[in-house]
Amino acid sequence: MSLLGQRLVEGRPSRVQEKPGAGLVTELDLELERQLRPYLTELVPGSTVVGEEEGGATSEWTWWIDPLDGTTNFVHGWPRSAISLALYRGQEPHLGLVHDPYLKETFWSQKGEGSWCGEHRLRVSQCTELKNAMLATGFAPEPPSQWEICRKLQAAGHGLRVSGCAALDLAYVACGRLDAFWEVDLKPWDVAAGLLLVREAGGVVSDLQGGSAGLGSANYLAAGPGLQPQLLEFLAEL
Repeated sequence: MSLLGQRLVEGRPSRVQEKPGAGLVTELDLELERQLRPYLTELVPGSTVVGEEEGGATSEWTWWIDPLDGTTNFVHGWPRSAISLALYRGQEPHLGLVHDPYLKETFWSQKGEGSWCGEHRLRVSQCTELKNAMLATGFAPEPPSQWEICRKLQAAGHGLRVSGCAALDLAYVACGRLDAFWEVDLKPWDVAAGLLLVREAGGVVSDLQGGSAGLGSANYLAAGPGLQPQLLEFLAEL
């Protein structure tokens, strides 16, 4: 993973293209995904891969991969991108990994074994009051009401951040650097690893109605269990 990450750090965007309604894609997105595919299917014989760039079919054991989450950041030279991959059996996550090549941090989780960064076990924030919370979100084609909700949440807590990399935002919730993260219109490969990271670190990941979130939920709220109900009240209209 570190070698692939180094390609991201050293890479320079070329042939930047727009995907209709889905942001940007570069040659490096495609290259990284093509390198990961044979490695992962060899690691778990009989598994298949579904990737952001080239799709794929699900099977009993499926890898969900985003080879470069934060492509727009990468194109603009902002060091806030990650490689994200997760192994699922059906709809159940068994392994999740998010690698930040810039800070050389790898967040990983295994079902029933907790979430980790190196040898450090991760725990979600114990914050229970919104006034003390650092929050993060992301923007896609969303209802205008999101801007007003963001204004209210910015005023209610310690601040609101928009990083453009959902995989890292979820990892940061898992390790307590962020107290909560929410976003609408996310894809399975954006969250597949982060769902397990947050839950194995003691956190909650729900949809915006409060139900348990899965790969097909699209709308997500990740937080510590003491903060999640308060945020649902703010986000209900979304």
